[in-house]
Amino acid sequence: MFRAGFTVFSAALLIASASAVGAEGFPNRAVTMVTPFPAGGATDGLARTLAEHMGKTLGQPVVVENRAGAATTIGASYVVRSQPDGYTILLATNSTLVTNRFLFKSLSYDPDAFVPIGMIGIGPMVLLSTKKDGFGSLEDVVAAAKKKPGALTIASFGTGTSSHLAAEYFQQLADIKLLHVPFKGSTQALPQVISGDVDLFFDMVSTGMPQVESDKVDVQAITSKQRMSTLPKLRTVAESGYPGFDLTAWFTLVAPPGTPAGETRLLGDALKAALADEKVKQRMLVMGIEPSDGSVEALNQQIKQEIPIIKSLVEQAGIVVQ
Repeated sequence: MFRAGFTVFSAALLIASASAVGAEGFPNRAVTMVTPFPAGGATDGLARTLAEHMGKTLGQPVVVENRAGAATTIGASYVVRSQPDGYTILLATNSTLVTNRFLFKSLSYDPDAFVPIGMIGIGPMVLLSTKKDGFGSLEDVVAAAKKKPGALTIASFGTGTSSHLAAEYFQQLADIKLLHVPFKGSTQALPQVISGDVDLFFDMVSTGMPQVESDKVDVQAITSKQRMSTLPKLRTVAESGYPGFDLTAWFTLVAPPGTPAGETRLLGDALKAALADEKVKQRMLVMGIEPSDGSVEALNQQIKQEIPIIKSLVEQAGIVVQ
């Protein structure tokens, strides 16, 4: 188990700075952006959108390489052992840098070892409910759960995933008991909620909201601290009576340990330029992702904020993946 040492991750940037002698001539060939998810999914789409724009800024192609599986550990393990020259970077998530350190008894990489490049954005989840239950608000959900503890079912992307952790967090704050039903992703879980075989589901905005708009499921709240700009009328869980609830999926770019500061700075500048582009912003919002400012500070703050929350959730729920 790696210690939940925020200072270790932060120190990676200092180590890179100390070893840097500049980025003269960088890049003079293609940069590989590894995404630890399959081709064709939402995260793959995000990677390709960023890669296209970053390549224009850098003057060299940014090629997306999919190394999916094992809760992002396959891709993360590959990148952490890659040559620290700026030519291999990782599109990491909250699972990669925060959650996995508490889920896995033995982790194949050190989440604090990466050199941060910058924060990409945050993807809130929405709490969906089946039409059969007729819930009109989050208060209705809680009242039904309190009336019959353990009777309501809640789907997730799988054990230890962001949707599972959101469900555990909600149960703890609302003091209710739900029956967790894990699936292998949203594509398996959503049909069960639509049919009414499962009552509730914390799903990503990009996959959940189209079902709401098609009147196949109801939506009760969004999991981010603030309302999403594209869903201004949808209340947050925090606004619905549970202050402090803030649990989302988020995305960032990191580099192997020892990558020089000159290279990471240029990569970070290219990321910031992409996130400032209106077309990129709109594509991300369509994906259900609120763009960040691309800064290392935003990334560090996100990690620092989440480590104690996720540690407590995993321990209290007794979640172990391996």
